[in-house]
Amino acid sequence: MLIAKARLIWGIVAGAATLVLVVTGALVILIGGLASTEQSNQDQAESGCVGGTNAIQAGNLGPDGEVPEGSIAGFNTEQIQNARTIVAVGKQSGVPAYGWVIALATAMQESTLRNLNYGDRDSQGLFQQRPVSGWGSVADITNPVKSAQAFYGVASHTGNTGLLDIPGWRKMQVTAAAQAVQRSAFPLAYAQHEDEARALVAALADGVSAADLTATATDVACTIGMAGISTSVVRPIQAGLAVDNDNYGNSGSNWANMHTGNDYSSPCGTPVQAAHGGTIVLESGGSWGWSGRWLVKVQTAPGNLTTWYGHMQSLSVAAGQTVKTGQVIGQVGSEGNSTGCHLHFEVHPHGGGYLQDQVDPAAWLDKNIGKTLETTKQVGGLPGAGQVGASPAAVSGPQVRLAQANIKVSMSSSRYRSDLAKVMKHGPDFVSLNEAQSRSVSDLSVRGYGTYRASSDDYGTRSQALSPVVMWRTDRWVAVDKGTVQLTKPVTGVKNDNRYATWVVLASSDGSGRISVISTHTMTSPAKSAQARKDEAQRGFAKLAGLAQGLQKYGPVLVAGDLNSPYPRNGGDGDPWGPKPLMTKAGMTSSFETLGAPPQGWATHDGGGTIDWLLGSSSTATPTRHATFKLDSDHHGLVGDFNIRGQ
Repeated sequence: MLIAKARLIWGIVAGAATLVLVVTGALVILIGGLASTEQSNQDQAESGCVGGTNAIQAGNLGPDGEVPEGSIAGFNTEQIQNARTIVAVGKQSGVPAYGWVIALATAMQESTLRNLNYGDRDSQGLFQQRPVSGWGSVADITNPVKSAQAFYGVASHTGNTGLLDIPGWRKMQVTAAAQAVQRSAFPLAYAQHEDEARALVAALADGVSAADLTATATDVACTIGMAGISTSVVRPIQAGLAVDNDNYGNSGSNWANMHTGNDYSSPCGTPVQAAHGGTIVLESGGSWGWSGRWLVKVQTAPGNLTTWYGHMQSLSVAAGQTVKTGQVIGQVGSEGNSTGCHLHFEVHPHGGGYLQDQVDPAAWLDKNIGKTLETTKQVGGLPGAGQVGASPAAVSGPQVRLAQANIKVSMSSSRYRSDLAKVMKHGPDFVSLNEAQSRSVSDLSVRGYGTYRASSDDYGTRSQALSPVVMWRTDRWVAVDKGTVQLTKPVTGVKNDNRYATWVVLASSDGSGRISVISTHTMTSPAKSAQARKDEAQRGFAKLAGLAQGLQKYGPVLVAGDLNSPYPRNGGDGDPWGPKPLMTKAGMTSSFETLGAPPQGWATHDGGGTIDWLLGSSSTATPTRHATFKLDSDHHGLVGDFNIRGQ
């Protein structure tokens, strides 16, 4: 039987490894080589990931650029072109080959691998995605690259649930995994295309085995950039080539506010490498002059993990270039506001700006080197979600209630639960708890509420990182991002007061927007202690202020916690090392400042101090009432209502 050759649209350009894929309305240039001369094609092959500018290799090509005869039967040129696009997008996004099978089987059922401009109701494209259901615009849905990205769950134009968002998808049958994404009225229909989809993947892709194409396939963690699934982490300068100055958070004449990064001293000319994969963003001139000729950023996606590299004397990359983990991006220098050869390195988990969401780079590297990080995905249905350069809309209009309770760590479980019940009687939307480090999951469980605190696997069951807890009503809110930030480190020779803040970004269940809640338990008052401890406290409040300011990009921010610094009842800023001046600078206002003393009096502690605070972002969260209530704990409970406005 004669089998028609399916001619490809892959062209070999000028003898180089540059492949051009033309898709309906889209031109994607895919570079087979790596962008930096510091890396080789062998590195790429061994990593199992794509490098350079989204490199994809063509598989099973004949000498004339065609699929060999006998390898694919029953598919015309258009269908093979679309199948290649689906496989290529999966490959460059780090999706295991079994995911390509699921995607092809889905497209076979939905569109027979044709980019349709019609369908049931407003369904269109390869996967019959619907604009009204949040899959993107008609142009997005009928772009085979974007529609495949959306199916896999790696798209920037939609936050809808994709394959990689489905827990345990690699263990599911093809039809079950496809249905989890598509939610079709015919959930078993995809099964009929399994064998054909496997055969098509085998014909189109090199290096896949039969085992790779089944539900037992091994996951592949790849370094990727804008499309964003995961990225591994390395040091920005190879170990042994730099000295860590450990000066994150320092203050002094060299910095206007605080040192927002960490300096790594190394001879000028030492290679600087990307700490993770992503896209290069270059800032220069104006307020970036402190960094020299450029400030280099490696961004996983807008509003997601971004690292900064300052003072470099030369670059090996260009703006918009995609880099892989460990790729050389430039050389150590002493450009700009610098006192010697070193790299200034910053970590911004949410892509914030100066003094917004930075964290201690040394601590972040210690925690993440060698790991694969999951990048944050925006949630579908939220105004502004998925639009590059746009922020998700803030929650607008409703009133929310925030409660704060430091329930003493030494209290029994039964007394703890009794105090927690007193908190919940106020019907809060959000709850901040402190001193919860030794509490069990059942101690913190309340029907109708979600709970987040740091992981004991990372910090140990009694670590101060586990002290702050954020809770939220699950009928009104869905957690879309969360984390824990170290505020202070132990100070030599004095009480160990390393403290943390826990934060959660929440989306309203009605789709109106987002709000962020921070719970913090700061270090005990250093008012009568050594200056070094006061300095560390001030750095801690500066970090808390930076976190609050960084989260404001998502909408209103609420902060609650035992700050161990009394609110200045008689005006002024209070403790010079305390929270009020720094939180004010970050755009946060306390309920005390707006409303004065609660009806029950100023005290939030049995000792008479006003040390538990509620704060809201000044422009978007206005406190309208607050009150204290008695607990068995040595702290009083504090509850406040806030009117929320969109930004």
